[in-house]
Parts: sequence; structure tokens; C-alpha cells
Amino acid sequence: MKLRTQIFSGFIFILILFLILAGVSIYYMENVGQASERILEENYSSVKAAEELIVSLAKVDQILSKICLGTNYNEDILLRILERETEIFASNLEICKNYISEEGEQELINALTTQYREYEGELYDFRITSDRVGLYFSVLQRKNEILRESCTKLIDLNHAALSEKDQVVQKLYFNAKIYVFLILIMVLIISGLATYKFPQLIVKPILDITEKIKRVADGDYEQKIEVDSDTELGNLSKAFNTMSVKLKEFEETNLEEIKAQKTRIETIIKSINDGLVILNESKDIILVNDAATVILGLSENELVGKNADELSQENPVMRGLLNSLEQESNGHIAPDVDEEHSKNLIKIEHHEGKQEFFSKDLIDVQDVDNQNKSLGYILLLKNVTYFKQSDEAKTNFIAVASHEFKTPLSAINMCLMLLQDKRFGNLNPEQDEIVVSMKSEVQRLIKMVSELLDISKMETGNIELEKKLVSPKVVVEYSASPFDVQLSEKEISLQKVIDPEIPEFLADTEKISWVLINFLSNAIRYTDQGGKIIIEAKKIDDEVEFSVKDFGPGIPAQHHSKVFQRFVQLQSNGVKNEKGLGLGLAISKEVITEHDGEIGVNSEPGQGSRFYFRLPLETA
Repeated sequence: MKLRTQIFSGFIFILILFLILAGVSIYYMENVGQASERILEENYSSVKAAEELIVSLAKVDQILSKICLGTNYNEDILLRILERETEIFASNLEICKNYISEEGEQELINALTTQYREYEGELYDFRITSDRVGLYFSVLQRKNEILRESCTKLIDLNHAALSEKDQVVQKLYFNAKIYVFLILIMVLIISGLATYKFPQLIVKPILDITEKIKRVADGDYEQKIEVDSDTELGNLSKAFNTMSVKLKEFEETNLEEIKAQKTRIETIIKSINDGLVILNESKDIILVNDAATVILGLSENELVGKNADELSQENPVMRGLLNSLEQESNGHIAPDVDEEHSKNLIKIEHHEGKQEFFSKDLIDVQDVDNQNKSLGYILLLKNVTYFKQSDEAKTNFIAVASHEFKTPLSAINMCLMLLQDKRFGNLNPEQDEIVVSMKSEVQRLIKMVSELLDISKMETGNIELEKKLVSPKVVVEYSASPFDVQLSEKEISLQKVIDPEIPEFLADTEKISWVLINFLSNAIRYTDQGGKIIIEAKKIDDEVEFSVKDFGPGIPAQHHSKVFQRFVQLQSNGVKNEKGLGLGLAISKEVITEHDGEIGVNSEPGQGSRFYFRLPLETA
């Protein structure tokens, strides 16, 4: 018999036993419930109605006594109450008639009905007679007591019946408990024997197979299982024996190859010139190469097997790597320890004064079958010293070349100014137009060279701030004054909004004004003839904010992060600005950053642009 058939038969057998137990239990519980329901329906309803009859008789007698003896009661109200109580009495008497179930109960009900009719007739005479007191004490009071005695007999009769039926129900309930208990014991004994014997037949070979598997897992591939049946367990035993043979063959043929592959991979990793640190999912270091040991300043024995979080407490380079790992896993990018400004680099200084720079690549190794499960991390430190040196050389070259270009360009500009001077002779219109055009181009070149010099200074860290106390009004007026002619030519209205409560604050007036000038220059360029520009200075908490708002074409949201990058020039209405290098806003950002401030833009297409920067409100 198949194992599945055996298990299914066992479950069916136990299910039948429990169904028998459930059927017997339901049968006896149904009998007990029906008996209890009959008692409640027949006797309890009669007792409850008889008690209500006594209450109504007491209330009627109390009302009659108040009418006869009381002087402070309203007789009409009492008579209406009397009428309602007689109706209640009549309805309860009908209930008693509907639930007659005991011997002698019908005679009591008939007598009670006859007595009540006589009593009801006397009550009618009481309403119309003039001698109410005499009628009450001579007739009504006595008949009321007789009616109560009859109601009491009816209650006693039903109480006696309740006691007898309760004993019957108790006996039935006791028998039900005995039968259900006996059947339950029988079911438990049979189920227990089946539960004890049946699993042994299944578990014993499974335990044997489990023990053999453990030995195979420990490397003993000589294990065999005796096959003595054609069940599923027998097929499993056959598969196990086949697996043992295959594993032994695989171990003998591939173990050396696996070792060679492992050695080859480790050798390749260790020979990589870039630093490589491999972590498992718990951030324990499982492999490093020689370049990584040099960068971290620790030997391989001091790294492998150690937890990276614990090492980071004493090693600043490891701490910076882990900070980058946490920032990247959270979807953020932040500067690390010893990182070059706004560069994702680590700088290593050797004892002999040599400096090396390494970029960081953080790889989260994901499970192929489950992309949400991480198998570990790879920290790759690529040596970019050559590129860093080349970048610095490029910056120095731009600085030197720009400086060298600035002198002859200034001289050319001066010569062109002299050519326009009337004291040295007049130029014909064509010559004057050529000189004006040349002067415009030379001034554009001078501006480009100045921007290149400024950006070179910032890249080399040579920017210097000369902070002094300045009022926001002075900054705004100083920044707006160079544009009077341009504003007049384009008929642009410049609205200045300055919060008078802003105190004087520390800042480099020239550089801050240069940033505002750059904002205003862009705003004028993109404002139509007869438009409006708003320049505003206001206080926000512990900061002062300067902003320039135009109503030009605006900037799409996807370009907001690009406008402050170097050499970026956005198009407006399909036309690109050809008069600059795209360095103005990048330099502005560096200036504000040096002031420990914040710079940004708010803009939507067709709604204009608002460029702003905020500075700490330092007053001393």
C-alpha cells in the first residue's frame, strides 16, 4: 500500500470516530435542549403570567383604597389607571389559558376566570355607586384576596411541575454525560493507539534516512539505505543511494578543480591594483587584496573575519566607506570622511608626503532568485591619483592661461576705446561700427576669462572672503545700479522689496552683490519688453534671503538641478545664450557655499523664475 493511501486511511478512520462522537453529543444535547425549551414554554410562562396577575390585583386594591380613603388624589386619574390594570389582568389571564399543561390547571383557570368576572362586575358597581367605601370593605377587598389565593395556587401548581420536569431533565443530562464520556474514552483510546502505532511505521524509516543524510553532509558518501518496500519511502531510499554514488563521484573528480578555481579567483583578486574589500550580509570582511590593506593601513590578518562596523570605530577610512554604504543603501549621497570637497574621493597621505586619491564604488550583491535579499557588499577603491593630478594640472593651466589672456585683452579693449576717442580723429560710420563690434566681443572675452579665473580659484580653494557688516538695502542698491540703462532700454519695471527689520549682517559685499548682479542679468535677458522684475530681501528665522523674480519663460522642473552646474546653458524659446560659458550660476553657488549659505531656484514653465540665496544672519 502506498504511503499516501496509508495516511489517508488513518485520517478517515479517526474522522469516522469523531463523527460518531459528534453525532451522539448532538443527539443528547438536542434532547436536553428540547426538554428545557418545553419547560420554559409551558410552565415558566404560566408562572410569570400568574405573578403578573397578583401584581395587577395588588395595584387594583391599592387604587380602590386610595379612592375610598384618600382626599389628595385625582379620582379620574385613578379610575383610568384602574381600567388599564384590569386590561393588563385580562391579557395575563389569556396567557395562562394558552399555556395549560398540568393536571388540575384547567379547573384552576376556569375558577379564576369565574371569580374575575364577578370581581369585574363589582368593579363596575363601584364606579356608579354612592357607597363606595361600604362596597370596597364588604365585597371588593374579600374578592380580591380570593383571586390572589387562586393565582397563588396556580403558581404553586406550575412550580411543582417545574421541579418534577427539572429532575427529568437532570436525569437526561446525567445519562447524556455518561454516554458521551464513554464514547469519548473509547475514541481517545482508539485514536491514541492509532496515533502511536501509525507514525512509528512512517517515522522509523524517515529517521534512518535523516541519519544517513547527516553522515553524507559530513562527507561520508559510503552510506546506503536498505530498500524493503515499493512505497514512496522505498523510492526515496533508492534516490538517496543514487545520490550518494553521484556525490562520491563528483567529489573525487571535481574537488581538485574547485580548489584550483578558488585559488585562481583569490589570486586574481589579490593581483588587482585597485583596493577591493568583500563583505558578507552581516558586514564581516571575507576577502581583501593587498591594495586594500595598504589603503586601510591594516594587514590581511587584521581585516579578514572582523566586522567592518567594529573596525570603523578606530579606522577613519573604513568609517568613511561604511558611511557611504549606509547613505547609498538609503538612497542618499553625502560626503565621506577625508573626502575632497564635492568629490566622492578618499585621500591617503603617506609618511613620505606622497598623496593618493581613490574613488569609491559600492556594489550591493543581490541574490539572483530573490532581488530583495542581499548576499553582501563589494567595496572597490579605484586609484584615480593620475586623473586627480591631471585635473589639478588642467585647473592650473586654465588659471595661468586665463591670467595671460586677460592682460592682452585688456590692452586691446583700451586700444579700441582710444580709437573711439574723438581727440585722436574721427572714424567713418563703417569703421565706428566695426570698432563697437570688436569692443563688444573683447569685453565678452574678458568676462569669460574672468569667470574662468574665478572658477579656477574656487577649484584650488583660493577664494577669500572679506566679510564686513552690510545692510540689505546697500546690497540691493549696489547690485541694481549697473542695470539702469538696460532696464530703461527694455522699459522693464524693477520692484525692490526690502524688509526694514533685517539688521546689518556679516558678508563679503562684493561677492554677494556679484551673485545678485548675475541673477538680475539673467532676469533682464529673459524678460520681455515692458515686463517686471522683483528683487526682494527678507528675514526667515535666523537667515536673510535675497531673491530675484522674473516673469519670463521659466525653467522645467527636470532642469532645476542643472542650472547651477558648470558650463550649462539652458535654452529659452529654443534660443541658447551665446554670450557666456555657463559659469555664472556655478560661481554663484560656490560663493554662497563659502558663506555657509543655500542657493536655489523656484520655477515653472510659463510662470517665470525665482532665483534665491540664503545666508546666516551673523551680526558680529
